[in-house]
Amino acid sequence: MKRAEKKSEMSTDPRSGTLSWIMRTPVVSIGMDASLKDALDLCTDQGIRHLPVVDEEGAFVGVLTDRDIRYHISPRLGTISENSSDRATLNRRVHTVMVRNALTGSPDMSIGTAAKIFLHNHIGCLPVLDGDRRLVGMVTKGDFLALLAAAD
Repeated sequence: MKRAEKKSEMSTDPRSGTLSWIMRTPVVSIGMDASLKDALDLCTDQGIRHLPVVDEEGAFVGVLTDRDIRYHISPRLGTISENSSDRATLNRRVHTVMVRNALTGSPDMSIGTAAKIFLHNHIGCLPVLDGDRRLVGMVTKGDFLALLAAAD
C-alpha cells in the first residue's frame, strides 16, 4: 500500500486537501464468503488492522477489523485446551461478523470533513469509494497522524 504523493499540491493547512491526497492505494480487501482464518491471515501478512469487504462484483459491502476477528474466534486457539469447536470458530464467514453500513468517504471529501467523521463516530478507518461504490482507497487514523507529522 502506498499513500498518494500529492503533498506539493496541498496548501499549508492540511485540512484543505482531499482524501485522494492521503488515502492508501491499492487497498487490500476480502470477499464476503472468506473465512475468519483467511481474514486473520491476510491482516497478519499485510500488517493491517482494517479489512474492507467486497461482494462478488467487487462492490464495497462492509468492514472487518482485527478486533472483530479476535472477538469472534475462540480465545483457546493455540493453547493446550484447544479443541475442534475452538478451531471451528476460524471457519465462520466474514459476512457473519463484518460491520455493515460502514461510514465511507469519497476521493473529493475534504480532509477536515473526514477528520470530523472519525472523531464524532469513534472509528479507526474510512473506506474511500467512487460513485459506483467501488473501493478506491483507505484512510486510517494513522494516515491523519502522518499528515500532521509531515506538516510540521
